[in-house]
Amino acid sequence: MKSRSFNAQLILVIVGVIALCWTVVLVIVLTQLSLNRTSTWDEKLAAIATQLLVTIPADSHFDGRARPGLQLRDSPGAERAPLAFQIWVDRSRLVARTPGASEFPLQPDFSEGSASTLVEGEKWRVYSVSDSTGRVTVQVGNLQSVVDADMRHEAAHALILATVLLVVAGFVMWFVTLGALRPVRALGLAMRRRRSFDFTALPLDRLPRELHPLVDSFNHVLRQLDEAIEGERRFIGDAAHELRTPLSALQAQAEIALRATDPQDKEVALKKLLVVAMRITRLSEQLLDMARINAGAKAPLRTQADLSKLVQHVAQEFEMYASQHQRSLFLDVLPCTIQCDIDEIGILLRNLIHNAMRYTAEGGNVLVRCGYQSHAQAAAVPSVYLEVVDDGPGVPDAEREAIFKRFHRVAGTPVRGSGIGLSLVAGIAESHNANVETDTGLDGRGLMVRVVFPGIPLLRRLD
Repeated sequence: MKSRSFNAQLILVIVGVIALCWTVVLVIVLTQLSLNRTSTWDEKLAAIATQLLVTIPADSHFDGRARPGLQLRDSPGAERAPLAFQIWVDRSRLVARTPGASEFPLQPDFSEGSASTLVEGEKWRVYSVSDSTGRVTVQVGNLQSVVDADMRHEAAHALILATVLLVVAGFVMWFVTLGALRPVRALGLAMRRRRSFDFTALPLDRLPRELHPLVDSFNHVLRQLDEAIEGERRFIGDAAHELRTPLSALQAQAEIALRATDPQDKEVALKKLLVVAMRITRLSEQLLDMARINAGAKAPLRTQADLSKLVQHVAQEFEMYASQHQRSLFLDVLPCTIQCDIDEIGILLRNLIHNAMRYTAEGGNVLVRCGYQSHAQAAAVPSVYLEVVDDGPGVPDAEREAIFKRFHRVAGTPVRGSGIGLSLVAGIAESHNANVETDTGLDGRGLMVRVVFPGIPLLRRLD
C-alpha cells in the first residue's frame, strides 16, 4: 500500500478544521444577526420615538385654530431619508415629518410598539408611541433594506475577522508542528548517516514526549538486532573453532594413511580417518540445524502430529547404528498428539537418541517413551511427555542445567562431543513452549531427558 505523507495529512487536517470552524462561525453570525437585527433596530427606533414625544411641549395646541399646525417644509428635490418620523394628532392629522417622508402613516393602525409595514411599495420597520391622552402619536421608521444592508455589513466584518483569525491560527499550528517534527527529521538523517551494524540506542532528548514510546520500540528492536548479530558472531567463531580441530585431525590421518607402507597400519589410519569424517559430518549437520532454527526467516509451521509415529520413524534410522555399535534401542510409546513443526521435532528426536547412543557403552540400553502424563489424564488439556533414557555414565547434578548451553561439554566423559546437540533440543523445546527436565537414567545410572509439551484441547484433536 502506498504510504501517505504526514505533512499532507497535516495540511488537510488544518484546512478541514479551518473550513469547519469558518462554517460554524458563519452559521453563528448569521443566526445571531438574524435574531438580533430586529430587536437592535427596534430599540433604536423606540428611543428616537420616545425622545421626540417627550420633547413636544405639554401645552401645545394642535386644533388648527389657536396657531397653525406644525409642519416641516419640504425642500425642493428632497430625497426620502432611510430613517423617517411622523407626528400625528388624533390619528388623522400629520403635524410634522422628516423631509421626503410619506404623508401616509408609517403604522396605519396606529398600534403602539414595533411592526413591519408596507408603505408606498416599500417595506419599513416602524415603532409607534402615543402620549398619555392618546391624541399625539409619534411614528419612527427605518427602511427594511437599510436594516438588511447593515446586517450584511456586520456579517461581512465578522466573517472577515473570523477568517483572518482562523488563517493565522492555521499558520501558527503549521509552524508549531513543523518545529515539533524537526527533531524527527534530524533523527532520520542521523540514522541514514550511521555506519553498518551500528545499533546504539536512538536519543530521546529533543523528541516530543508523544514520540517516546515509538522510539523506545525502535531501540528495543535495535537491542534485539544487536544481540542477534552478536550471537551470530559468537556462533561463527565457535563453529570455526569446533571445525578446526576435526579438520586438522582429518588431514593428519589422511597423511598417515598415505605414508603408511604396512597394509595393517594403512587400515588403522583409514578407520581413524572414517571416524573423524563421521564426526565432521555430524558436526556439520548440527551446525546447519542450528543455523536453520536460529535464522527465524519464516514463521514456524505448526501442525497436529502423533508423537508416537514420529518417534517410531526416527528410531528406524538408528536401528543400523545400534546394531553396529552393540547398543539396544527400546520403544515404549503411546499415541499422543502435539502441535509442532515436524522437521524440528525430528531434529530434537535425532539429537536426543544420538546423544544417548554415543554416551552409552557397548551392551548398553536406550529407552524412548512418550504419551500423556498420567497425573493429567483427567485434565481438560493433558500434557504430552517425551523421554529418552540411557544407562551410560550420566551427568553430575551440578552440570545438568549447563549441558543445554551451546558448545558445553561435561569434563571427564570418555566420549568427546560437539556440545551442540542438547542446545538444539533446548532451543526447539523453547520454540514449542515445552519444558525440558533431567533425571537419573535406567537402573539408577545414566541420564534421562524429559520434554513436556503443552496439550491440545480435546475439541481441536477431534477436528
